[in-house]
Amino acid sequence: RHVLEAISVIYRNDAIAQERNLSLEARLLFHQAESGPTMRELHAWLARQFDERRVEPNSGLGGAIAYLLKYWEKPTLFLRVAGAPLDNNRA
Repeated sequence: RHVLEAISVIYRNDAIAQERNLSLEARLLFHQAESGPTMRELHAWLARQFDERRVEPNSGLGGAIAYLLKYWEKPTLFLRVAGAPLDNNRA
């Protein structure tokens, strides 16, 4: 639930950027300011699940968390590159 709530904040922010018809650079700055803190908190929360032994690393959830942490740079590209999409759903 925590992950889904964080992701919903990111998509809500992207919808706001679209409604405001922000340029790619303005969208990047908007996400850095509004979505960056949420993504940093999410990363910390994911890491804590292992650090505090709340999730078994070999479980299904543990595997998903480990995968996300391992490839964290890709799903956060929208915080570093103007115009980077949030997902590849169009593919």
